[in-house]
Amino acid sequence: MKRLLIDIPALIAGKGAIQEIECEYMYHRQNAGAFDLLEVAEFASYCRRCLDAFCVSACPKEALERLETGTIKRHNMRCVGCKSCILACPFGTIFPEVINYLSTKCDYCLNQLGDHPDYIPVCAKTAPNNAFQMVDIEEQPESHIFFVGEHLAVKSPSWLQKEGKR
Repeated sequence: MKRLLIDIPALIAGKGAIQEIECEYMYHRQNAGAFDLLEVAEFASYCRRCLDAFCVSACPKEALERLETGTIKRHNMRCVGCKSCILACPFGTIFPEVINYLSTKCDYCLNQLGDHPDYIPVCAKTAPNNAFQMVDIEEQPESHIFFVGEHLAVKSPSWLQKEGKR
């Protein structure tokens, strides 16, 4: 199955040229789609999955939820942008520049891929250093490639691997 692979080290090597990444999804004005994808990718890599998640308890609107897997899910329509979760996280893994009230979700160009299996999304064409790619890929922890959901793969050294938990 094809997934969108985001290579965080390649993106960093591109010296933060996220502004160059284009998105063809009509609801992503000012390229919020790529920004949202990076939030998901980075949070999946850096969140420490605390047993007693202070970020969840600090939220006055119950916008954060700790799932059974330990990951934190954000309900964007509940979030009021108070940034209590940012202050409560002891590891600093929730970044203020990526916590927004409104969030545009990437559709992974699934319709285009369904019609044309060799389709390459515009984000993959315009990302620096091939940081975004649409590829058939398997999860490869030894190469720092992890799945985040059904359609996204992230290449990034994870704290879980560094601590021998994955």
